[in-house]
Amino acid sequence: MNSKDRRKLIIFINLMFLLIGLLMSIMSAIIPEMIRTFHISYGLASALPSAFFIAIAVTCVPAGIAGEYYAPRYILIFSFLFGLVGILIFVLSSTYWTSILSLFIIGSMVAIIQVIAVPLLRRTCGPENLTFHTTLNNLMYGAGAFFSPLLYTFLSKGRNGNNAGNGGIPILSGLTPKGFEWTLSYWFFALLLILLVITIMFLKFPLQEKLRGDGQTRKEIYLELFKNKYVFFFFISLVAYGSCEQGIAAWMSEFFHVYHGLDPQTKGASILSFYWLLLTGGCFGGMLLLSIFDSRKVLAALAVLSIISLAFALHGGTTVSKISFPLVGAFESVMWPIILSLAINSVPKHHEILSGVMYTASLGGALGPFLVGTLGDSFGLRASLDILFFPFLIVLSVAFWAKPLVANKTI
Repeated sequence: MNSKDRRKLIIFINLMFLLIGLLMSIMSAIIPEMIRTFHISYGLASALPSAFFIAIAVTCVPAGIAGEYYAPRYILIFSFLFGLVGILIFVLSSTYWTSILSLFIIGSMVAIIQVIAVPLLRRTCGPENLTFHTTLNNLMYGAGAFFSPLLYTFLSKGRNGNNAGNGGIPILSGLTPKGFEWTLSYWFFALLLILLVITIMFLKFPLQEKLRGDGQTRKEIYLELFKNKYVFFFFISLVAYGSCEQGIAAWMSEFFHVYHGLDPQTKGASILSFYWLLLTGGCFGGMLLLSIFDSRKVLAALAVLSIISLAFALHGGTTVSKISFPLVGAFESVMWPIILSLAINSVPKHHEILSGVMYTASLGGALGPFLVGTLGDSFGLRASLDILFFPFLIVLSVAFWAKPLVANKTI
């Protein structure tokens, strides 16, 4: 591959992570409307994001196995078309149960993209540049997560007629029945997937490496990894982080609606966008800190600040809460890459397979919203969100027991 082809493929990979951010964040924005449209409880509503993240958890390992035998181009095309089916199910048959099915399919697509993209990016940009480009992927993911609620507000306001001059795409609006304006964004995502399928046909891909070069079977590699207790500890820590990030994002709009009387379609979505904006922008500050301090010290400081901010967000007044919730996102910004890099640097080999195992920890993104929603039915949403202090403590613990073979490079 020449440098021009490499740049095109890197841009394409970043666009995939932008799409992932859009798809993940939109669920948090539409949950309040789905609760009222389908007349469901918090517990039933929590099954919606849970279906998405359970799909990610169960699909990561099979996706990694598929990556050993099939070219990434064909796997990605399959994932885009599979996700397109899920989106069409969502918009053409908007019921509670079909929404669960479609979100499971979309989550499976996201898992395949993530697992295939990382080794593909490594071959494209070179291992020495992987850290920079995975951080850029994270920024693109955050950018998508930030713009998703804004896109949702833009489209739904135009369709509702509240601000007809500013929002909505006429053709898409005509496809959406009255009362289901919150599905408009998914028509937009369907168009993006079609564009990605067309684009990938014109891209060149690097030669594929053999994943196993030492004669080990897949079973032997997994057994070797799971014998390392730290692999399990890092996995649990990533599950804990996912529970915090998505548990907050999934219920933030509803929290402001219930306890502060804010409209979830406008004010709630705006605060959620700011949460994702700071989670994205925090990556710049996190990268600066990581260039000066050991990553474990950075992780410890950010975990403590997240706990303090969450306490103010849940138990402060409206103004304090509106400021503190997004601040939690800022402090969360580099937790996942720090924990993931510590995990990778704690074993001497089989990093590709270990990455696939660690991505399975996206299960935490299902666990957090589910626990909050289920407990919220019995104890109230504020009390159920208090449970997230525990996984933040698990994240904090990583700073004390992690012993990487290679520490992050500092000035």
